[in-house]
Amino acid sequence: MIDTPGIATKIDYEDFMKHKMKKKASQKRAKEATQGIVEAIKWLEDVDAVVVVVDATQNPYSQVNITIVGNLIARNIPVLVVANKIDLKKADVKKVEAAFPEYEVVGISAKNGKNMDEFYESVFELSKKA
Repeated sequence: MIDTPGIATKIDYEDFMKHKMKKKASQKRAKEATQGIVEAIKWLEDVDAVVVVVDATQNPYSQVNITIVGNLIARNIPVLVVANKIDLKKADVKKVEAAFPEYEVVGISAKNGKNMDEFYESVFELSKKA
């Protein structure tokens, strides 16, 4: 099992500048963040199944999500998509389901423990596909 840190859904050096970083340092940080995404995609070569956790309050159609899931589809790797933060009003599990129609989507609240039994059952079923 591999647990990776969250992957940025958008990398723009100007976003770093908003946090009072100088332009050159911001560009360097954006380059490093992009390299992190490339490294995460390389790890896909060594996995049997993947649980992709997305924030159900955010747009699931980000460039990074599409790139990673596209790589999973191309490699025929079994996937479970977890839509986290369903306890928040902005959460939209239907939008996550629409973004990833080829995969099962389980809505959870990791903070409140909501739907964790369904999540564990789905992980168990996913492991049978690996």
